[in-house]
Amino acid sequence: MSDDRRDWTPEERRRVAAAAARASITMRERDGETVPQWLRDVVDGKPISKADVRR
Repeated sequence: MSDDRRDWTPEERRRVAAAAARASITMRERDGETVPQWLRDVVDGKPISKADVRR
């Protein structure tokens, strides 16, 4: 990955978002909290907003 986040490709951004979502899911599950579906969708690479949906 590039050093400057502004230079990251969309794929690199998705990979980083998925890694952060996996970490958040792990912490929520460990604490016995519910995990929102949108967070699981981020890990799966699914669009989570209308802006993310390809036309």
